[in-house]
Amino acid sequence: MATTGSRITISEALSWKKTLQIRHAELVNLRNQNSTSETRYYGANVDKERIITPVYDIKALDSLVGSLAREMRLLDQAIKKANQVTELESYLQDDSVLGELQAPSA
Repeated sequence: MATTGSRITISEALSWKKTLQIRHAELVNLRNQNSTSETRYYGANVDKERIITPVYDIKALDSLVGSLAREMRLLDQAIKKANQVTELESYLQDDSVLGELQAPSA
């Protein structure tokens, strides 16, 4: 069952972002494969024919791809906004762990 309008955590948002990206890639691929009619002739004497026609409505597919792209942008903006104001409670940044190397004196 699909849910709409529910609030999610940053962790859930990152997982949802991956799901949206995968679905978007699938639909883009489907749209590209489905966008044109194609007739292929093959066989020794080019006597066999294979006709490929679009199965899905290309306008509907394109609209869905656009909607998913917009949703991904909105989600990405929301994640970035949340990250700007969220501090990690159990971690303190320590630059000294990066270390500093000194060349040996000759």
